[in-house]
Amino acid sequence: MPGPGTHNRVSDSTLYGPSVQAGLISGGVHFHGAGPVAPLVPRQLLPVPATFTDRESDLAALINRIGELPDYAVRVVVINGPGGVGKTTLANRLLHQVAPEYGGGQLYADLRGCAPEGPAATSEVLTRFLRALRPGAQPASAEELAAWWRSATASQPDRLSIVLLDNAGNAAQVRALLPGGRGHLVVVTSRNRLAELVPDGAVLHRLDPFDEAAARQYLARCLGEDRVAREAGAAAQITRRAAGSPMALALTVTHLAADLDRPFAELMSTAQSSTAADVSYPSIARQEAAVNHALDQSYWSLRRGTPAPAVYRRMASVFTVDFDVPLTAAVCNLTGAEAKGVLELLHERNLIELRQESGSRGRVYRFHDAARAHARDRAAREAVVGEAEEILQRALDLYLTTASTAEKLLTPTHRPLRRDYVFPPAELIVFEGEAAALDWLYAQRDNLLHAVRAAAAAGLDRSTWQLAHAIWPLLRSSHDYELWSTSQELGLRAARRCGDREAEVEMLNTWGVGLRGAGEFEAAAQTFAAVLRIAREESDRRAEAQALHELGSVNLHGGHPAAAEGFLLQARQQRIELSSTSESENHRLTCTRAVAITNVCLGQAQLELGRPAAAIETLSTARTTLLDIEDHFDAARALAWLARAHAVQGEPGDAEEKGRQAITECDAAGSARWRAHSRELLGHTLRDLGHASTARDLYHEAISIYAAVSRRDEQRVREHLRHIV
Repeated sequence: MPGPGTHNRVSDSTLYGPSVQAGLISGGVHFHGAGPVAPLVPRQLLPVPATFTDRESDLAALINRIGELPDYAVRVVVINGPGGVGKTTLANRLLHQVAPEYGGGQLYADLRGCAPEGPAATSEVLTRFLRALRPGAQPASAEELAAWWRSATASQPDRLSIVLLDNAGNAAQVRALLPGGRGHLVVVTSRNRLAELVPDGAVLHRLDPFDEAAARQYLARCLGEDRVAREAGAAAQITRRAAGSPMALALTVTHLAADLDRPFAELMSTAQSSTAADVSYPSIARQEAAVNHALDQSYWSLRRGTPAPAVYRRMASVFTVDFDVPLTAAVCNLTGAEAKGVLELLHERNLIELRQESGSRGRVYRFHDAARAHARDRAAREAVVGEAEEILQRALDLYLTTASTAEKLLTPTHRPLRRDYVFPPAELIVFEGEAAALDWLYAQRDNLLHAVRAAAAAGLDRSTWQLAHAIWPLLRSSHDYELWSTSQELGLRAARRCGDREAEVEMLNTWGVGLRGAGEFEAAAQTFAAVLRIAREESDRRAEAQALHELGSVNLHGGHPAAAEGFLLQARQQRIELSSTSESENHRLTCTRAVAITNVCLGQAQLELGRPAAAIETLSTARTTLLDIEDHFDAARALAWLARAHAVQGEPGDAEEKGRQAITECDAAGSARWRAHSRELLGHTLRDLGHASTARDLYHEAISIYAAVSRRDEQRVREHLRHIV
């Protein structure tokens, strides 16, 4: 089932959430709404456990310090302390308490400051934050992404937000993620003091381990006051061994709670002494040594001969940010039912954490930093030859298989390329429809990016470019700058190392589309010229026609309509010839649609060259074809330009009628960009006819839609608005 984040909601001006630009949809796609619907306010804070203990003085001190911070700046609080001391839990408890004062939402990010693979990239976190606030946003560059984040958080001063930046590694990570405007509250957790933030006005708060009283209170809350009182001596020994670490206590409590009749003393008699724990981990703090000792106990309590120990070791070695049942089953060679049972067991033992319940993925888990490090240490000690390589390949094959399934469902006209699997998953993920497939891609965005990077780092070139090719539907829908640029650059290099010219052409094509979308027209033209050269060398007429079309499109967008027309005429002719020689009905239909799409671009070029009559003929032909093959979205695009051509031809009646019909059809198709662009085009027509008031209203509507998806387009229409007399 599609997750809650992918349902499209239409207000009077904006389509929120990802939408599919489908090629062939019978009957069109319609959205119905009872009135304006505001975007959901993000609520990403983690829950506070019912066993939250002590920390009253910490909470009071933090709330008092926050109250003293000026409201003309972003308020920053840093909670630092050793691993497992409860920093994240305290931060969540604090933010839940003050949340009513911040109506702009709650954002959470794990910065992975201690992760062996390195911290989370700033663009990765900003993309996730911006997606939560502006679901349809499509920044064209890293710079625009950062600027949009600051603007989005500064645009509503009466709706302040709270941000939890968990596991920060350094001050630079934090500074790059601070929201714009004033009054927002940012709470940071870190093992480091991050004293560099003090000159910026940050409050530093050191979180100490539990004292004996707090540790005993925690045991009583979890296991019952009567039981703790009966075995007071053993309970005191447990709290001392935990060294005040809430995580160590939680791991120990899990064992005790599993058998209510088991005496505390029996547990302690089978455990190593705290001195032995200190000897085992001599180079780390006493609290962290206690956590490692407790993790050892939990790990060795897992039954030998069952999959649980191997799952614990293997999943900590996977490149992903988090993991679910299908990934676990693939990596550990289990059935889905077996993987589900083991993950539930590990969660019950506090060896892994439940991150979220996802509509598209089910239960999603992650490791605490300390548990991940412990599991990787166990893996290094117990690994067999070739196991690390097998784990990586199994994970990559799971993502490649599933992304390819989504690709075929969402973009059936995307050129199919070879797929190579070493460990194809035994149980495939089956999508109920397009919405479910797109929802899975969005939910796995970060993991897919890490998959491409991991494959490239390991020198697995085929996996690298095949993954980069398979995620095309996500790139087209999200216009995710970092994912687009990183995946396609790595994919292109991998395809070239493989000597696969067909793959190289596809990587270049997608790379060029991204450059064009970012407004880098010269670089895009050079990329498509390279595609054209390779296609001709390989006698690949389909790729040649596509390259000619893209060169026409990039020249059209770059303000060179004469050059665009030449390329588009060549592309159209080649596509007509391909259609006439096609042996399959499906391929013939694809070529027929491609001819019509080229005609839509060609009509725009003719219009720019001052030949509206030719544009009307070309666009009318394109629209008729697109309606015949039931491509209602592209037919609506053709109609919007056709209306504009009638206006330039001096036919105001047809221009306005077709322009308003185009708005209706674009609204029904659900594309935010074309809901806005159809209004922009009709605004031009009415402006030229002297209907300034109506044109101004249409420009305002276009601006409000563009504001959620494209800052560059929004600014262009604002410029038009300023010139209306």
